[in-house]
Amino acid sequence: MFDCCLKMRFTLLSILPTLLGILILHQAKSQRPKFTQSSWNLLPNVVVVNVDGSLVQHPLTCNGSFNREEDGWRRDNDWVWRRDGEEDEDILWMMGEQEKRGNSLLVNLEERTGGGIFTCHSLDKTLLKTTTVLVKHLDEQKRILEGSTRTGYMKCSTRNYQGEFHCSWKFTPTRFGTVMFVKVARGLSDAKNISCSVDASGQQWTCSSSSGQSDIMCSVNSSGLGVSCVDRQYCPYAEETDRITLTIYMRTNYLLEEYSQHFYLSEIVKPDNVYIKKVNSSTIEWSYPVSWNRPISYFPLSFQVKEIKGRMCKNGCMCDSPYMEVHTTKSSQWSVKAKVTVCVRAQDALCDSPWSDWTEYRLSNKGNKRRRQEKQKKKQKKRKKNVSQ
Repeated sequence: MFDCCLKMRFTLLSILPTLLGILILHQAKSQRPKFTQSSWNLLPNVVVVNVDGSLVQHPLTCNGSFNREEDGWRRDNDWVWRRDGEEDEDILWMMGEQEKRGNSLLVNLEERTGGGIFTCHSLDKTLLKTTTVLVKHLDEQKRILEGSTRTGYMKCSTRNYQGEFHCSWKFTPTRFGTVMFVKVARGLSDAKNISCSVDASGQQWTCSSSSGQSDIMCSVNSSGLGVSCVDRQYCPYAEETDRITLTIYMRTNYLLEEYSQHFYLSEIVKPDNVYIKKVNSSTIEWSYPVSWNRPISYFPLSFQVKEIKGRMCKNGCMCDSPYMEVHTTKSSQWSVKAKVTVCVRAQDALCDSPWSDWTEYRLSNKGNKRRRQEKQKKKQKKRKKNVSQ
C-alpha cells in the first residue's frame, strides 16, 4: 500500500511541470493581443483605434516601402522610433526585433493605455514622421463630460431665428478635455457626405455638404467649454425640415470620446429677457426682446406673469409657492396693485421651446405715501391756524 501511494505521488510530481506548461501556454494564448480591425484617421497624422477592453495591436509605418534604385537600399534598423520623446520598452516590433528600430512597428493598446505620440527618426536623429495614436472605447460609458444618455451631455440654445446657436458642456471633476474635431450638418443624409476643415488657429471649423444644402461654421470658445455656430444656409421664414446634428470629439490625454446632439432651432430657441416699464399707477407693460425676430406678427411670443405679494418669497421670481398663480397671456400689458413684485417671461408662441429667464419689476406705494404725508401736513397747518386764532 505504501509503495502504491509512493508511485502515484512520484507520477504526479513528474507530470506537474507538463501540466503547468500547458496552463501557462493556454493563458498566454488567451492574452495574446489581436490585430486591430477598427481604426480611422481623425486628422492628418492622428489615428483613432477603437478598443473593446481586450489587448489589440495597431501597425505604424515610418516612410512606407522604399525603392532600391530611387531611394537607395535601407535596412530595417535604419529608423529609430520614440514614444512621447522616449524609446519606450513597451513597443512591440513588427519585425520581431528587440531593438527599437525598423520601418514598421506594432503599438499595444488596451483600455486607456497605449496611446501616445510616436515619432520616427533617422540614425542622425532627423525627425521623419509624427503620428498621434488615440484610443476610443466601443462601450457607451462616457468619462470626460458630465451628463447621461437620458439627459444628454451638451446643452444647446439660441436666442432667436437668425441661424446662430450655442452649445456648452461641463467636464467631470477628475478630467479636463480638449476639442479635437467638430462635425456639424443639417440633415442625416448630408451628415454622411460632410466635409469639415479647420483654420490655422485650430478653433474655427467649417462643415459643408457636397449637395450644398448644409453650410455651418462653429468656433470653439476660449474657455473650451462650448462652441458658437451659425448656419449660413438658414432662412428664418422657411420651415425647418431637417435637424442639425452636432458631433464633438473630445480628448483627454490619449483617450477620445464622441458626443452628439440633434435638434431643430425651434426646439432650443430661448428668448432674451423682456423689458418692463410702468404705464401708470395700476398698469405695467413690457416689450419684446431687442434680439427677437421681426415682425412680431410673424414671430409672436407668449408670456407668463406671476405676482409676488409682500414678503411671500425671499427668492423673488424664482419662488414657486403653490399659493402663487402663474398666468399665461399674449398681451403686453398687465393690471397691478401697489406693493407687488411682478415677474414676466416669454416663449415662442408657436413652439414648445424653453421659456426665457424671469424679468422682475417691483411696484411700491411711494406715491400714495407721499400724498398721505402732504394731507397730514395740511391738516397740521390748519390746526395750528385754528389754535392761534
